[in-house]
Amino acid sequence: MPVAQASPDDDPVTGVFETAVQLVDPEPEIADAAGLVKAAQLAEQEVARAAEQAAAEAKAAAEAKAAAERAAAEAARGPVSCDLPTSSLGAVKSNVRTAAVQLGCTFGQPAMHGVAGRAGTSDHPGGLAVDFMVNRATGDRLAACALENMDALGIKYVIWRQRINHGNGWKPMEDRGGATANHFDHVHISFNRGAGGGTMRGC
Repeated sequence: MPVAQASPDDDPVTGVFETAVQLVDPEPEIADAAGLVKAAQLAEQEVARAAEQAAAEAKAAAEAKAAAERAAAEAARGPVSCDLPTSSLGAVKSNVRTAAVQLGCTFGQPAMHGVAGRAGTSDHPGGLAVDFMVNRATGDRLAACALENMDALGIKYVIWRQRINHGNGWKPMEDRGGATANHFDHVHISFNRGAGGGTMRGC
């Protein structure tokens, strides 16, 4: 606080002492050390957050670029093909044959069966279904690939290991009595008529 100093002075008019107040400058206030430390810490935190955000954005950009490059490479590669025997498919529809070749070439050229006599509402007699004879590991991957490419290949549904999937999740099927009847030794894929014929991706 300012300090007031009074000195008497003889007023020539009134003869009364007046108090002359002189202000004395106070000492400078001592800086708040704790406040300075806190401010420095907040500044460091802001810098760290900005660096983390920049790193995350750079990572996302790199991942997007890599995904675009993979998609471009797949598009340039075109449909998968190989010397896969297809005589066992019979007179399946053209879109079914195209899909069967792509899946068969991608997953080890398994034995495939197409047109065949079946009871009930099977798609085999009409040339709209293929069975891929595979083991468990290959079947899991083939079924997943088929489901990922339902639109491109014109797939209606997939049956594997006593389950059926129309693209909205696996559902259990009734017990038909044996490994083959319950689709434990092959993946069954049914196709839509006149659909698909495209190139599968991501398998």
